[in-house]
Amino acid sequence: DIESIIWLEQFLKGYNGALLMTSHDREFMNRVVSRIAEIDSGEIIAYSGNYDFYERERAIREANQQAAFARQQAMLAKEQRFIERFKTHAAKAAQVQSRIKALDKIERVELPKRRQVVKFEFRAPPRSGDQVAVIEKVSKRYGARVIYEDFSLTIRRGERWAVMGRNGAGKTTLLKMIAGALPPDSGSVRLGASLVTGYFAQQSLDVLDGDLTVIGQLQKDFPHDSLGSLRTLAGAFQFSGDDVEKKIRSLSGGEKSRLAIARMLYDPPNFLVLDEPTNHLDLATKEMLVEALREFEGTMIFVSHDRSFLRGLASRVLELGGESGTDRPLVYPGSYVEYVEKLGHEAPGIRT
Repeated sequence: DIESIIWLEQFLKGYNGALLMTSHDREFMNRVVSRIAEIDSGEIIAYSGNYDFYERERAIREANQQAAFARQQAMLAKEQRFIERFKTHAAKAAQVQSRIKALDKIERVELPKRRQVVKFEFRAPPRSGDQVAVIEKVSKRYGARVIYEDFSLTIRRGERWAVMGRNGAGKTTLLKMIAGALPPDSGSVRLGASLVTGYFAQQSLDVLDGDLTVIGQLQKDFPHDSLGSLRTLAGAFQFSGDDVEKKIRSLSGGEKSRLAIARMLYDPPNFLVLDEPTNHLDLATKEMLVEALREFEGTMIFVSHDRSFLRGLASRVLELGGESGTDRPLVYPGSYVEYVEKLGHEAPGIRT
């Protein structure tokens, strides 16, 4: 969870030994690492600095390499034109041969290897009513352990709620009750008019058909859409080339998560309930997902331990467990950035 990530972050910053790690957490890398080793197409390139520095330097390096490639191509074309023009002229034979030999010795500049990033324009969801979800005097307990007692909350159209709280505070329980996957012990959860709910949790992966391929699952779900459109959708979630022909049973947890999210967003509901959607996702996919959800015109409530995800999307924060360890949930009517600035901590129980 986010508290554990921050604890580990603080521990590693004070660690005196060497550290070698892989991570898909931008914030974590920015705060902990001093060097980045990029592995791409069998080549390792090292950068001194944190992740943001690496991104800037990589962009500069790629721009310089692109310019060097263009200059060399222009020079090669000029030399080739000279060779073609004078190759049959006896008086120029020595010059032609000299230039041919010189060209053979030139080390060719390669185009920079660019990551394949596929943009996808997601459809606009249908418009919902103003009140999306009304939670009224809800109570929930597991045995003697009280999770919610007389809890009320109203979620309105267009709001993007981040649910924060320590492990066991009731984050997943709340999302399950809102999605209709778990009834409250007392009280009510009422969903608004014209509402189509999309619920993502790790259990969402169970609805995928292991016998189908990635593209086969999408064709089954959206039989009236073109193969080209579905391949573009798959590409936006990092399934390119032969990846779309993989059997779902052979996919990793991250790949299954990407496919489940792709299915949900392709024909989007107007109310997204997302329980840790970035678990198992690599950095490129997480950033693509944030960009897609920024354009989402509906309403959202989510749990995430990724601070970049929280920063990029949350317009409201619900802190379960409350400040200073109280049991009362607290509502912050601002973004996650404002929440951190106001309270001085990035997560309940963590002080900066």
